[in-house]
Amino acid sequence: MVATELVLDRDVRNWVLIPLTATVLLMQLLRQYMTQLFTGSKPPVDASKGTTEVAQKGAVARSNMLRANGSFMTEAGFRQRKLFFAAKDTGVLCQKMEAKGMQEMMMTNPDFMQGMMKQQLGGMLPQLALGALVNFFFSGFILGRIPFALSPKFRIMLQRGIDLPSIDPSYFTSLSYYFLLLFGLRGVLTLMFREKAINDAAQMMQMQQSMQSGPMGPMGFDAQKAFDAERAALNMAEHKWRLEGSEARAIRVLRSQLGGK
Repeated sequence: MVATELVLDRDVRNWVLIPLTATVLLMQLLRQYMTQLFTGSKPPVDASKGTTEVAQKGAVARSNMLRANGSFMTEAGFRQRKLFFAAKDTGVLCQKMEAKGMQEMMMTNPDFMQGMMKQQLGGMLPQLALGALVNFFFSGFILGRIPFALSPKFRIMLQRGIDLPSIDPSYFTSLSYYFLLLFGLRGVLTLMFREKAINDAAQMMQMQQSMQSGPMGPMGFDAQKAFDAERAALNMAEHKWRLEGSEARAIRVLRSQLGGK
């Protein structure tokens, strides 16, 4: 049995397709300008504090690399570097760091209290409002047809808002067209705003990471705690020469390659 083709009314094009496209485009532009407005002005941050924090993180990373790869250097070199980091009074990891207060942490991370609110105002709330608007005014319309055949598995993706199994799966509804516009306009916004264009996937990933990190996640880098932990681990590390007997092993491999000569 051949499926009957639908004849779409021109009023659907004039009163659903064009208004829906214009509404989504204007809402995306509004989100773009709201995001730039919220993130455009940031309080000045002392550059020396950021440099100090980078140096502290670098010291912890270098000590970690020494523990991981110290067996590839000589014992004298390992002990010399170990004293540089973990000497009792002069070691880098033995320095006493001033505890950061809440106000200083917020100054070094201006988005500490406002990051989540900005993401909600500039991302989730406009999408929820636009979704409710589209669902109320534009739900239940068939806007067009894809110019190639599709399997029935695509019916759920392309025919949101209607429940008519007799319709060919290649027809798409207004709600499905709305979701396609949300993802398809990303390229248009990138052409218009270049690197400043909003990225919904990146914002969602950042929000998930901030939620997984917990309430103490965005508080910043605790140098004293990291130094104490790394110093204790470095003091317990012992040198074991990993290249001991490497010459004899190399000779055995060469002899086996040359046929035992």
